[in-house]
Amino acid sequence: MKRALAVGIDHYPTMTNLGGCVADAEAVAELLRRNDDGSRNFTVQVLLGTATNPGGVTRGLLRDELGRLFANSRDHDLLFYFAGHGGQTAWGADLMTQDGTHNSPGVSMNDLITLANGSAARSATIILDCCYSGDVGNVAALQPLSIAEQFRHGVAVLRENVVVMTASRPTEPVGEARGHGVFTRVLLAGLEGGATDHLGRITGLGLYEFVSAAFDAWAQRPLLKAHLTEPTVLREGRPWLDVELLRELPQHFPKAKARVRLSPDHEGEGRPFPPGLTGTAEQQQFDYFGRLRNANLLTTDEGRALYWVALEGGEVYLTPIGQYFWDLARRDAL
Repeated sequence: MKRALAVGIDHYPTMTNLGGCVADAEAVAELLRRNDDGSRNFTVQVLLGTATNPGGVTRGLLRDELGRLFANSRDHDLLFYFAGHGGQTAWGADLMTQDGTHNSPGVSMNDLITLANGSAARSATIILDCCYSGDVGNVAALQPLSIAEQFRHGVAVLRENVVVMTASRPTEPVGEARGHGVFTRVLLAGLEGGATDHLGRITGLGLYEFVSAAFDAWAQRPLLKAHLTEPTVLREGRPWLDVELLRELPQHFPKAKARVRLSPDHEGEGRPFPPGLTGTAEQQQFDYFGRLRNANLLTTDEGRALYWVALEGGEVYLTPIGQYFWDLARRDAL
C-alpha cells in the first residue's frame, strides 16, 4: 500500500508570504494519486496554509499528521512532500509552520528523519522544497566542526530504503518563479513523465537525476540522500517500449552481443500494409528492430539508417542498454 502527505504553506502571519507552495503541494498530490494510465497510486492527504486559513498548518497539526503518516506503516510505501519556509536555529533546521517564531520555527527536520528511520514502512521518500532543506538527516555530532559550515560535507544517517530529496544544500535559500517553486516546477515535469525509465517507472533516483540536470553550478543545488536495497516506484509513466516486446529479445538475438544480418527482404515493399495484413516474417522483424532503435536498444555500424542496412545486407546489434534488457529477458526477470 502507498500513502502520502503533501503540505504547502503560502501564508505566514509573522513572516514574508510565499506565492507557489500551495500550488506546488496540490500539483504534486494530483500526480501522485494516479499513474499515467489512470490506475490508483498513492492515497494522498493535503494540508494547505492559505490567507483564508491563516492558522491551518500549525506545528502541532503537522506533527500529528506526520505521526499518522508513519504509524502502522508495515508493508507501506510512504511519501512526504513539503513546500514552504525553512528556518535555521541553533538546534538545526525546521520546516516552518504558520504559527512559527524566530526561535521555534516549526517541526524539526531531524524529528522528521527520526520518524522515517524508526518506522516499519517498506520505504519512505521525503521531498522538501524549502530553504536550508539539505540539512535534513544531518547529525550534528557527526559534522566536522573544524570546517566552516558552507564548506563541510554533510554526514547523514538513514535506515534502509529511506530516500531524501531536497531543493537546496543545508546553507542555501531556494527560489520561486511563475507560480511554483523553482525546484518543484522541474519535479512536476519529472513526475509527469520526464523521469521515466525504459519500463515507464519513475523512482526517486531517476527523479533526482532529471531534476539535478536542470540546475547549473551557480544555482541552488538539489540534494539526494539515500540508503537503498531497491528503488521505490513513485509513479508509473509510459514505457519507452512495451515489456512484451522486451521479452522477445532472445528470440531475435541468440546472444546479447550477437549481430543479425538484414536483407532487402526485410525492408520489403507495399508499405504501409493494407488493413489486416502485417507483412512477411522478415518485414515484421524489420519493424520490430525499428522500435528497438527508437528506444535506443539497437544500433547499426556508423549509425546508418535501417533502410540502407537492409538494402545492402548489413547487420544490426544491441546497444549496452539493449544487452541489459536481453539478459533480463533471458532470465525471465521482466
